[in-house]
Amino acid sequence: MKIDFWLDRWNNDKIGFHQDRINPYLAYFYGDKGPAVEQRDKLKVFVPLCGKSKDLLWLAQNGYNVFGVECSDRAVKKFFEENVLNYRHVEKEGTGLYICDDDRFSKIEIFQGDFFALEDNALDGVTDIFDRASLVALPVDMRTDYVNKITSLQQSGMRTLLVTLNFDPAEMDGPPFSVTDEEVMNLYAENYKIDKLIAKDVIEIETGLKNRGLTALTESVFKLVKK
Repeated sequence: MKIDFWLDRWNNDKIGFHQDRINPYLAYFYGDKGPAVEQRDKLKVFVPLCGKSKDLLWLAQNGYNVFGVECSDRAVKKFFEENVLNYRHVEKEGTGLYICDDDRFSKIEIFQGDFFALEDNALDGVTDIFDRASLVALPVDMRTDYVNKITSLQQSGMRTLLVTLNFDPAEMDGPPFSVTDEEVMNLYAENYKIDKLIAKDVIEIETGLKNRGLTALTESVFKLVKK
């Protein structure tokens, strides 16, 4: 699944994958159960394949520094425009960095370009990663490359909150794609300490996926810590 697939989705407003609500696991683990408010300005959360996710704004509103990466220029501009945020754009060799200039929030930066083209030092200063829609957005033949890339960018001790979906792939073509607990272990166990935090039946909540043919759907949340 190449970048052109996602660019076409954004350019033609085929963005059923976009969620207008804040992810509840993010709000739980980085809200009341998260770091103390006075500590958050020292933390920087990376959101890969971020689109125009409202999770970025929630993180900034709650005191975190935020860094996202998104291939679609249209998606990045929509994020700032729909949330009425001032921003500036720095272009470099066909890619761009969008920087929020709104004093109300901690810093928000979004790299517009290919995730796989991120430079080795791209995550300097990042302490946490929130992956709600990246791993599950990729078909099985791209997941190892994705995990290898994101692992290569991390320092020891960096934390990831990973959200996966598990369903019968015969019932629905992705994206999103089904990722089993076994696959999570196979992909991450060598380089991460893994704790499974939540497993929840969400078929009645995710009505859009139910309408696409799913009869059962489990959402799981993992905490990963880079060794």
